[in-house]
Amino acid sequence: MLDGLGGPTIAIIVTYLAAKLTRSARAQDTAVRDIKYGPQARHRLDLFVPLGREPGGHMPVVVILPGYRWSKTKRARMYRPMAQTLCGDGMFVVLPRVGGAGAGLEDILGDFHQAVQWVFENADNFGGDARRVHLLGYGAGAHLCTMYSLVVPLKTWYAQADRIAPGAQLLSTARADQALRSWLKRIRRVQRPVAGLILVSGVFDIAGQRKYEAERCIEHLSATCRTFGALDDAEAWSPSAIVRSLRRRSAFIPAELFASSVLLIHGRRDSTFVLQQSQRLFRELCEIDVPDVNMKIYANLRRVDPSIALLAPASALAQSLLEDIRSSVSPSGSGAQGAQGHGGNDASAPPQDQGQAQTSIEHTQEQAPDEHSQAPVENNQSQEAQTTDSGPRRRTRPDRDYFPHANLIASKS
Repeated sequence: MLDGLGGPTIAIIVTYLAAKLTRSARAQDTAVRDIKYGPQARHRLDLFVPLGREPGGHMPVVVILPGYRWSKTKRARMYRPMAQTLCGDGMFVVLPRVGGAGAGLEDILGDFHQAVQWVFENADNFGGDARRVHLLGYGAGAHLCTMYSLVVPLKTWYAQADRIAPGAQLLSTARADQALRSWLKRIRRVQRPVAGLILVSGVFDIAGQRKYEAERCIEHLSATCRTFGALDDAEAWSPSAIVRSLRRRSAFIPAELFASSVLLIHGRRDSTFVLQQSQRLFRELCEIDVPDVNMKIYANLRRVDPSIALLAPASALAQSLLEDIRSSVSPSGSGAQGAQGHGGNDASAPPQDQGQAQTSIEHTQEQAPDEHSQAPVENNQSQEAQTTDSGPRRRTRPDRDYFPHANLIASKS
């Protein structure tokens, strides 16, 4: 959070505290708390139930994995205001408590696996749609959500490869490959792929993050170093490297094994997990033809923390994030309308060629409806990843009132 104190963060916190002190009646809390999802005492989750839902109707489900750092994922209480805000936007929200005192990375991932499995098994009972389960992670939580989503394709690859050559190696080093296999063996029940991922300010290349921290002389203070230790097996916990290895060592990877929708959100000036972390993962996901991959950069912001931004739902940043999440979770109906621009006044967006869609790493700048043009943002990318698709490209316009340089930089749909 400290990295994001610039920009609107302080103003949002002050607005939230002022509203909390002056509000005559608190917003209705719709959470069902302390639902047991696993055998351990720590296996508890909160389920936020949307109001006004139609009887018999099924709504999308968003599972939030808390975590500014890997060791702090158990502090789910900080994310309750954010969960309640998302719930008010027409979706079930699940906030699990994972990890605990002395819990390691594999323990946290194991708890999260059980929590998501509980959602799949019980979605129909509480009114959710098991076909529309999305994972939302911030910081270390974004990394863990991505690792979870790779369980199905990884288990599928190893099962097929071992039939041909027992002990087949996916990653570049034997130690990293063994670490990855060891973690996968702990997950005995293979779950179905989730519908989508919403990844905010995440880290997806552990070796690259360690190198960046060493250049800043903070490697011994970093949670990354404490969590992952030696660099020898860093590849085993790097989603970008895993996806790249799956692509290079497989003749064909069915897209159905991956989440069908991925939304990456990052602040361009983030100095904790740099922008290149999300850009690398975006490129790899485009290369394996994940059906719907979108990336949004807030060029004037540092760390984008949804747990802070959504404290004040009426703020421009919160409205922009809600619009993006809505369009990712519900691509049709109200979500699709939201993707056309908040308030439905995105007439300035250029028409797209229906016959050819382009996926590219680039900054795009929209013109405001009042004909005041925006200053261009420098494009510092060294390469572009392009693909051809039969559908139109989806463009999401952020609110310009607060973010004159907040841009959707890449999209594929």
